[in-house]
This record gives sequence, structure tokens and C-alpha cells, in this order.
Amino acid sequence: MSLRHGFKASANRLAVRLRRGQNREPHDPIDLEIIAQRLEIEIVPLSAFAKATPQAVRQLSITDSDAFSATTIRFETGKRIIIHNDFHHPRRQRSNLSHELSHVLLGHPFTYPIDNSGCRNHDRELEEEANWLGATILVSDEAALNILRKGIDEETACSLYEVSLPLLRMRINGSGARIRHSRSYY
Repeated sequence: MSLRHGFKASANRLAVRLRRGQNREPHDPIDLEIIAQRLEIEIVPLSAFAKATPQAVRQLSITDSDAFSATTIRFETGKRIIIHNDFHHPRRQRSNLSHELSHVLLGHPFTYPIDNSGCRNHDRELEEEANWLGATILVSDEAALNILRKGIDEETACSLYEVSLPLLRMRINGSGARIRHSRSYY
């Protein structure tokens, strides 16, 4: 499945606009907490439910930690919260949060994560959009190009942007930064 025409460029424009809203340069790291605050979304770690539902938290944090990353819950009052698996590595947590924030920023319709028959409920196209925008929010095209122009090694770049190595590589490759860098005369 591919993203609709123009989506990637639009996603990067949004990532840059979010940075400007934080008084940051287009290539700077971004603060996801500020985005959540501006969207009036509370971020709640899975561990916050350990006392009330210890078996469920144990299942999702230890027994099958890959079964749950994050989800956005919307209440009848309009309040929204993102519950995320804080047992994941901090860099994965950022990716999970960015993905969920992307659903909200894109205006995706709210759906329950599990349908009436107990099966996972998701729209592949919407998930692909949130995956792309989430990664782009964390590492904009300008950030990917800046990493190459400055010769920042991958480990340092991952630390700077607080992302995993696979996400960093995906953004550098997906942004066209290598081609743009090889053609630029700065």
C-alpha cells in the first residue's frame, strides 16, 4: 500500500510547522509533550494502571510486551488520553507517542482498538499515514539532511533525536537526504 500523492511532502511541512510552533529550527529535535499539551491530550503510562489491573499490565509489559505500544482513548466529554507502554525503550516510547499524536493531527476518525469480536481493529491506510507522519515529526527531512551535511554519526543522531536506529535510517532514506546531500554545494 502506498501513501496518497503529496502526503509525504505535506507530512514534512507539518513537522516543520510544529517545530516553528516551539521556536525551533526545521532540523531541530522536537518536544512531543508540547504537542500533546497544545492538543489537550494527557499522556498516561501503562504502569499507572498496575495497581488497578496488575495482570493486564504484567501481560502487556512482561509476558507479551510487543502486543501493546500505545493507544488514544477519547471520552464522551471530549477528553483524550494516550496510554503508552512505558516498559518499552524510551526511544520506542517517543515513536509510539508520535504515532498516536499523528492520528490526532491528521484528523483520523476515532476507532476502538478492539472490535466487538475481540479482534484488532485498524485501518491499514490510516496506520501507514500515522507511521510516516510520526517518524517525520521525530526526524524531519531537514533534520535528515542536516545529519548528513554535518557528518553526524548514527549513534549521535539517534541520541540527539531520541529515536531508534531503524527509524533514523528509514527517515534518512525516505527523505531523499542522501541524494540531496550528494547534489548540494554548501
